[in-house]
Parts: sequence; C-alpha cells; structure tokens
Amino acid sequence: MQGESQPPGDPPSVPSVFDAWETLVTGDARAVAGVRDLVENSWRRCLKTGVDPAGREAPLVCSEDRLGLRRERAEDLRGAAAPVMGDARAFLAETGTMMVLADPDGVVLDVEGDGRTRDRGEVIRLMPGADWTETASGTNAIGTALALGAPVQIHAVEHFCAGIKQWTCSAAVIRDPVDRTALGVLDISGLSGAHNAHCLALAVTAAGRIEGRIAKRDLNLRARLIEAVLSEERWPMDRLVVFDHRGRPVRIGDRARRLLKEMALDPARTATGGAALPDWLKIEAAEPVFDAARRIGAVCVVPQGRPHLPGGARARDLAPPPTCERPADPFDEVIGDSPPMIKAKATARRLAGVEVPVLLTGPTGTGKEVFARAIHRASAVGQGAFVAVNCGALARDLLATELFGYAEGAFTGARKGGMAGKFEAAHDGTLFLDEIGEMPAELQAHLLRVLEQGAVVRVGEAHERPVRVRLIAATHRDLPAEVAAGRFRADLYFRIAVTAITLPPLAERGPDIARLACHFAASAARRHGLVRHPPSDEALARLATHDWPGNVRELRNVIEQATILTLADRIEAADLPATIGAGHVLRPQPAETAVSLDEAEVQAILAAATETGWNLAATARRLGIAKSTLYEKLRRHGIRRPGG
Repeated sequence: MQGESQPPGDPPSVPSVFDAWETLVTGDARAVAGVRDLVENSWRRCLKTGVDPAGREAPLVCSEDRLGLRRERAEDLRGAAAPVMGDARAFLAETGTMMVLADPDGVVLDVEGDGRTRDRGEVIRLMPGADWTETASGTNAIGTALALGAPVQIHAVEHFCAGIKQWTCSAAVIRDPVDRTALGVLDISGLSGAHNAHCLALAVTAAGRIEGRIAKRDLNLRARLIEAVLSEERWPMDRLVVFDHRGRPVRIGDRARRLLKEMALDPARTATGGAALPDWLKIEAAEPVFDAARRIGAVCVVPQGRPHLPGGARARDLAPPPTCERPADPFDEVIGDSPPMIKAKATARRLAGVEVPVLLTGPTGTGKEVFARAIHRASAVGQGAFVAVNCGALARDLLATELFGYAEGAFTGARKGGMAGKFEAAHDGTLFLDEIGEMPAELQAHLLRVLEQGAVVRVGEAHERPVRVRLIAATHRDLPAEVAAGRFRADLYFRIAVTAITLPPLAERGPDIARLACHFAASAARRHGLVRHPPSDEALARLATHDWPGNVRELRNVIEQATILTLADRIEAADLPATIGAGHVLRPQPAETAVSLDEAEVQAILAAATETGWNLAATARRLGIAKSTLYEKLRRHGIRRPGG
C-alpha cells in the first residue's frame, strides 16, 4: 500500500487507483494497493455510511430561504472570506478553477472564480446549498478535510463517487482563532487538467488569511463590547461577568471572581454549556449587549448572598456591606418625584404584587427597563432571573432562536445539545420584551401560543417544554393603532396589555430633571475615576428649559459628556452643548388626532377592502385575520360593500 508516505499533492497512478476503487466498491474488503491511506480510509467510511459510488452530484439540502438562513448564521465567516476570495479572482480565472466556501456542516455558501468552471460545477452541484460532506457526497476535499480536520487534496480518480472523478480539489479548514473549532472550509476545485499542486498551498494560505481577519474582527468586537459595558451605569462592575458573542468570558470583576471561587464555579464552562452550572450563570440567561442591531456579547451579574449552587456546593455568607444593600422598596431606585412619576410608581407597586402581564408604554428613552426591573424585584418572583430581550434589535430568525431556543443541528453553528431560549432562562422569573411592537407578525403568533399554553417548543424540535414566567412588555408605539393597521395581532395585544403603565416624557417631569442630572453626574464621575461636584445652579437652570426629545437617555448622555469634558470640578452652564436650553431643539412631530380603536379598525377594514376590490378573502389575508373574523367585524361595524 502506498499510504501516507505519498504527499497529498502528488498525482496518483490513474489505472491503479481506479482498479483499487472498483475492487473495494464491488465488495472486496481486503486492503487495496496503490492508494493513499487517507483516501482508502475515506472510501471505507463512505461504504460504511452507504454513499452511492455511482453518484453523479451532491444533494441540494437548502431551499433559497434555508440557504439565506445559513448565510445569515455564517455572516462573520462570509464577511472575512469575501475579500480573500475576491483577491484570488485573477488566479482562478487564469487557471480555470473556482474557490468554494462551505460552512462547518459542509454546505456550500459561496463560490468565486472562472465562469465556465462554475457552470460545469453546477452540473455536479458544486454550488450554494449543496452538501459536500463525505456522508452525502463521498470522498472530496471539503468533506474529507472536515472529517480529518486537516488540509486535503483529492485528485480526480480518488473521489468516491463516479460522477465527480473528473475533478481535482484542495481544501483547508477555517478555524476559530481562540478555541480552534471549525468555522468552515475553503476549497479550490477544477477539472483535473486545470487544477495544479499550487492550489493546495493557496487554499491553506487563504484559510489562514480568513482566520486572521476573523481574529482581528473579534478583537474589535471585544473592544466595543467592553466599551459598551463600561458605559452602562446600572451594572455593578465588580460583580459582572462579560461574555463575548461566542459565549466565552472576556472580563470578570474582582468581586465576581472571589464569589465564583467561593462557589467553585468556572464561567468558562458556559461556553460549552456546562450542565452543572446554576441557571443564572448559563450564557442563555445572560443579558445580551448590542452594538447598533448586532449582538456583540452578554453580561451576567454574580448574585451576592447565597445563590443556588450546583451539586449541593456550599458558599460562605458573602453579604455586602450595608452601603451596598438595595433599598427595601425597589421603586426607590426609580428616580423621580414629579406628579406623573409618583402616579406611575404607585400603579407599578400595585401591579408588582399581582401575577398579570404588564405593558409599559411611552416615548423612547423614558426608562421603561428601569421600571420593569423594579416591578420584577418587588414581585413574588423577584429572586428569580430577570431576562431582557430587545425585539427590535434582532432579525426575525435570530429573534426566534433567542426567545424560544433551538435544538442541536437546527442550523449551521448550532451548539451541540442545542440551547435554551430566553423563555426557559426566565423560568420562575421575569421576561422583559422591550420594543414588542417591532416583533414580526409570524413570531407574534408563536409568542401568543407560548403565553397561552405555558410551554415553549425550541426551533428544530417537536416537543413542548413547560415554562412559567412573569411577562413585562414595553413599546414606544401606539399598539391599538398598530392593531387597527394590521401590523400587530389584536389577540396578542389583549393578552399582554392586561394592565398598562404609561411613562411620561422627561419634558413633563420638570422637578425630576435636576435630581436625574445630579445622579448621572455622580455615576459618570465614579465610572471614569473623576472627582466632580453636582452641576451648578446655572447648568441645572439651562437643563430645565430644554424640551428633551430624547428623554432620560438624552439627559444621561449630555451629562456624561459634560462630566468628562469639563475642566472644572463641577459642570457649568458653559460645559453643556449649545443646543441645550438655547431653543435649538429637534421637537417631536405632533401626534395625529387620536381615534378610538373601533374607528381605527373600521378605517383599516375599509382601506384593505378597497385595495382588494372588495374581495373578502384577499381582504382577510391583508388584515392577517380569518375570513370568519372579517365577516363578524363587518357585521358588528355595519360595513357593507358600496352599492350592495
């Protein structure tokens, strides 16, 4: 047997390899001569898994939608590979070859290179959406490189399937720069006369360049993650564990490190889904951190006192000093004594003790999550997890897996064993759905089923998992108007809006502005290691004259900027942006004249019916309701077809 002593790039003897292949596939299990060990071993794996040696093409395993989902999941890989593949375009055109990027499941994502070669590649389905693992397509560079975890060159006759034996291909695995797990495969393929030994070296070099780009991007993401975490004042930095976008811990506060050591816990195990970890330390229970619309990491606050420990482990009493204790009334942390805030807090206190969903409404930036956290801490599940999800910050498919979890193998890059979603993470606690008005319509139906049945089905699974959560939702939208326009389900609205609290804009909280400004100034000074006194009276007076279209969030940003940039030991009026209190305000547009829900519903039905020419089946589809429901609404509102 020639075996591994033959370098991967050396062309084999065609007749001897073909004879050996025929001998093996016709049922002779004896060792074959003239074939490299890696090829013979691959052939035997193919026989064992039932690959058809007469196969002429790879199977297409992805519809256009499923391919889009795979590409979305592999966005980082594709982004790093695109310029590298583009740089190889001239070489590929000159040599009549093509470059192929596949995900870690062996499914082709993208191709680049000579047009005629790509056309011929489609004949054997060397194209996006095709599965080139060994178990699907026999011995080939993509599948065999994944099977061996090493660079591979497969010459024409060395392929297992007869229909692919005209091709020669070279591939290298692309690995995560940190944990070296496979992220994908880069392959160079061509008809046997075009392909040459340099292709394997190019594949290895290109894969290395892609890994370098991924490493650089990950470092950039980590820097943005740490910056985002340090700028958020509500997290206690000394008890914080920060995870990157892959679930690996990148920063652990000093006190968190001591607490975890006392509990004999290792947060690094969250990256592999350690089953012995308590729920609050698993990555799926961590609070996500976003940069624009992208999730760049997550954070977990290590509890003080005696949290639930794995395996009966015990920890010494680690109670914080009295100055660190939370107020007896969680709503004391919600800053504001203006009449509308007193009313909102009084309503929230009453609702905290009742196990019904709460809807928080009001303009963006009014502090809805602060209210949600106070309601949670004051409720019967206040010792459970508080899990927040921004429904407007994630794409549809990502939001589905974020909320409901996924099973192993549900998509490319899915974690082994699957992952629990936020509903499961919030079991016996509170789930806060921020910006619920941005949720896609198809997910609204799924969410309604979970709320009504008290059970969740992970993406890619069929069986239900019971969940028990306190739901708090928030939106800046007028949901009744969204319902009337057909953009939000009426049944879901009535399910989540059992009770509602409207938070006032900052412009209506005049007396609270000075207190909030002093609070934000002190917080910013502590966070940046500065010595600052409260803002001057002149600065507070200017702040009080501003309309604050960005509400509390705008005030916090203005104060933080002034705290950092001032040269004095307090914020003076001159330290504030020129637009504050000077009449240069971006005022919100006045709302349209309010209408009742019934009036809005009538308007929506008439508009849809007119657009569809009074085709009631089409009208019902446009409104997102059943045809029987539409008939009932027509009867109830007395709506008749014109001239009918």
